[in-house]
Amino acid sequence: MTTTVTRGTKNKRASTNSMLVPVAACTLAALLLHITGIGCPIKFVTGISCPGCGMTRAWLSALGGRLDLALAYHPLFWIVPPAFALAALRNRVPRRALTVALTIVAIALLIVWLLRLALHVESNVLFSNLLTEDVVSIDAPGWFLLVRSLVA
Repeated sequence: MTTTVTRGTKNKRASTNSMLVPVAACTLAALLLHITGIGCPIKFVTGISCPGCGMTRAWLSALGGRLDLALAYHPLFWIVPPAFALAALRNRVPRRALTVALTIVAIALLIVWLLRLALHVESNVLFSNLLTEDVVSIDAPGWFLLVRSLVA
């Protein structure tokens, strides 16, 4: 009986540790990207906004009670909690179901991203006229601007 409790405790610790490492890594990466001024690494390298562009602003708007604005920033912002729930329960969800769910999320993000790029209009590339700023854009890559400033 003591052995069972010890194993259960070890499994809970291992499970907690397996979740803490990715959270700590993401937090550290976000801090480094903020400190260095890079922001979005995809935008920095390619000059094109990433498929998740606007997601943080969408959640801040939603938490502030502006669901209309949240949907304008990113129409798939609501998909984050189910995705995190699937990630947290990945050992309890059948592998096939997890693969199908993640594939659906990836395809949805890709479709929305391509639509946002295709519908690019001067100051508004979103599905709403609530915003005046450009959220998804194509610019010179950040690394290019950095190198140009160092050379000049």
